[in-house]
Amino acid sequence: MSKAFTRESDDSDAEEISPVRTQLPHGTRNYITREGADRLKLRLNGLLQAKQELAAKSNESGMASEAKQRKMESDIRNLQQILDSVVVAEIPADQERIAFGARVVIRHGNGDEAAYRIVGVEESDPDQGSISWISPLARTLFSKRAGDKVRFQSPAGEEELTILAVRY
Repeated sequence: MSKAFTRESDDSDAEEISPVRTQLPHGTRNYITREGADRLKLRLNGLLQAKQELAAKSNESGMASEAKQRKMESDIRNLQQILDSVVVAEIPADQERIAFGARVVIRHGNGDEAAYRIVGVEESDPDQGSISWISPLARTLFSKRAGDKVRFQSPAGEEELTILAVRY
């Protein structure tokens, strides 16, 4: 039978598709916080340990979940690629100015307050208040200080933000 008439799932050597990663602007480094790098290393070590346990179980029982093993190997490769590409950013000397790794509290024009931490693309989680350093908000806040007001173009329209606090 021609290879054209087989399903990809029938091919046990088929490469897993890597998850889509956020693209960095050309020529920039993939910065990450020390905590973010440590979390990635812990996740990688956990996957490596789980892979060893799965291999041991499959040797004992004679049956391995090949799909599960391929997925785990793909996740391990992806994490290793990320860890190979990241640069741990150090805390800046001027801790009064907003830079990578800063925790920032802002007040919106309507009086609502919000807190954000500026982190790497690999560790951003806007729902938890961690925004990527390449996000429009982070780029607007860079180099500002507590007390500064900035104009920000949000999806809802332009608004004035007041920076209330900067911590590292």
